[in-house]
Order: sequence, then C-alpha cells, then structure tokens
Amino acid sequence: MTSKEIKILDKLIQELCEKQDRIKIMRQTLGINTDFDFLREVEIIESLYKSVLENRKYDKATYFSCATSGWHVVYLRDKKTYKKGEENRIQIYFSFVWTDNLD
Repeated sequence: MTSKEIKILDKLIQELCEKQDRIKIMRQTLGINTDFDFLREVEIIESLYKSVLENRKYDKATYFSCATSGWHVVYLRDKKTYKKGEENRIQIYFSFVWTDNLD
C-alpha cells in the first residue's frame, strides 16, 4: 500500500471508531457475530481493503468490491485498466442487506 492508501484507510477506520457503538448494537440485534470487538472489525476492514487494492491490478474493470461479515469495500475508478497512482474512490460500509427485497 502507498502512503496515500494508508491515509485513506486510517481515515475510514477513524470514522468507524466514531460509530463502533452503532455497529455493535446492529450485530447484537441481528445476532450476527456478536462477539466481534473493535479490533476484529478493523482486521476485517484492513483485509478487505488490501484485497480490493490487489484485485484492481489484475482485472479490467471500473468497479471492484469485497465483502464479508457485514462489511463491504468498494473501489471505483474511471479507466478499466490499472495505472499506478490512478484516481479512485473507495467506500466502506456496513450492512447485512445487499438489496431491498420488501416488494
């Protein structure tokens, strides 16, 4: 990871830190991985983040994602092929619902 990518990850983990109580409550309410603590959540995010950064080098696409345990990491870029230092957007979100199936 480059220093820019590390800064992005640190910022995203800081945002998680501010919302960790909400995540814990969601896990307890749904009964999914209720024993996860903040450090486990950070390990999951780091792993997914590294996976997305690695996948972007080998696949030709503008959208990459990895997900597990409620965490989703999405990597978006403008061009289909990888170029070192490319402009991108990374989003990390927590949800157990991929789509709305209430209809």
